[in-house]
Amino acid sequence: MERYLYFTNPNDTGAPNATVELAMYPTSSVRAIFATSATTTDIHFAPRAGVTDGTEDQVQLTHASGDHKTVFNALVAMINAEKNNKPFVVVADKEKGVFNIEGVTACAITSAD
Repeated sequence: MERYLYFTNPNDTGAPNATVELAMYPTSSVRAIFATSATTTDIHFAPRAGVTDGTEDQVQLTHASGDHKTVFNALVAMINAEKNNKPFVVVADKEKGVFNIEGVTACAITSAD
């Protein structure tokens, strides 16, 4: 069973209700994780079936300044964790106020669609 990474970033105070406010990606589709500023780290995912222009989905995590190594370590641990009958792991759930990486305070989802 493959594990998935779960993200939400509703733009209002309620549940996700618009495009790119909720996403779940298989861990096998992670292409790269890299720092994009002092307070952001991007995760790029392989294009989904039907996306042929080479663009990738991206999730940007906002965190404390300079905390990239903490974010990298946590993401790799989530990706490589034992599956133990849990089909997905919450990385960032703004709706519920759950951020399972120390220092992460927000996420933004960009879809190739």
